[in-house]
Amino acid sequence: MTPFAKDYVENIVPYVPGKPIEEVERELGVRAVKLASNENPLGPSPKALRAMRSAAKQAHLYPDGRCSVLKAKLANRFGLGEDQFIVGNGSNEIIELLARGFLREGDRVISSESSFLVYPLIAQTCGAAYTAVPMKDFRFDLRGILAQMDDRTRLIFIANPNNPTGSYVKANEVEGFLSQVPQEVLVCFDEAYIDFVEAGDFPNLLNYVRGERKNLILLRTFSKSYGLAGLRIGYGIASKQLSQYLEKVRQPFNVNRLAQIAAAAALGDGRFLRRTKRLVSDGKLYLYRQFTKMGLEFISSEANFVLVDLERPAEKVFQALLKRGMIIRPMAAYGLPNHIRVTVGKHGDLVKFIRVLKEALKG
Repeated sequence: MTPFAKDYVENIVPYVPGKPIEEVERELGVRAVKLASNENPLGPSPKALRAMRSAAKQAHLYPDGRCSVLKAKLANRFGLGEDQFIVGNGSNEIIELLARGFLREGDRVISSESSFLVYPLIAQTCGAAYTAVPMKDFRFDLRGILAQMDDRTRLIFIANPNNPTGSYVKANEVEGFLSQVPQEVLVCFDEAYIDFVEAGDFPNLLNYVRGERKNLILLRTFSKSYGLAGLRIGYGIASKQLSQYLEKVRQPFNVNRLAQIAAAAALGDGRFLRRTKRLVSDGKLYLYRQFTKMGLEFISSEANFVLVDLERPAEKVFQALLKRGMIIRPMAAYGLPNHIRVTVGKHGDLVKFIRVLKEALKG
């Protein structure tokens, strides 16, 4: 582009989000249903909505630069110190802070194939090498990650549950894995979908944070289960030392006032969270039954979406579904050209999805 551009930035292929409802309706003249971006079909938490309406009167004021109220509520929720949390403009910003704070040109980042596309993008912006370890049965291969480590490895990303497969690594696997990772290598467990987990052997990594493990950070978000994706607010949980270090590379006022207030209110909305989890659990069972009847293979998911194999190029099916007003996510960018990812929506929307999917597959 210019003589002063960085080659490794110039070569980045930007992240492509799911199509917005408004764009599809404008382009195709249809009423659209979006099951593409793992959003909460119930909308925001009602308590969060009331808090935002009240807080809008103070939109002329800068937000609390320390997110003090939200951190206090998070600390109370998890039994940790307020200084063990860092709040970001979505959990994506925490990923960026990790890269900004720890990665140098020539360092290595390790994760898995068919995982969150932001991980390689963030590594590339810093001139770091990115290694995607092949999955085993659509699951992170922790032994394979250990085998790839060398003295240049600085950061490991593990999405648990993983996006887009919905699979997870088990507690006993994590225990053995962490015991073999050197203290100078930072491990980030991205737990954006943890509120939807039902598996009894899912790891409770908060215990490691309580044990003051210095090279571990957990990421969580208000985008999914609390329905606040449009406000962009997430947080990291780590040792006091790690959290305070990341504060040094965080922009001031990085989280807006409405997002902070809404998130703090949403934390107290247990009824809404239970309703969301019930909808997702019931919706996944419906999709499992329908896919089984259709003879389609799918991955049992611990998240609020399901990955399904169409056994044919998914892009054509995606386009056919779009024309019928159904927005889903094809997975070619994740190395899965025959798969689509479907967000669990309201029952009526899932019924429509199955109907138009059958039509698209026939055509």
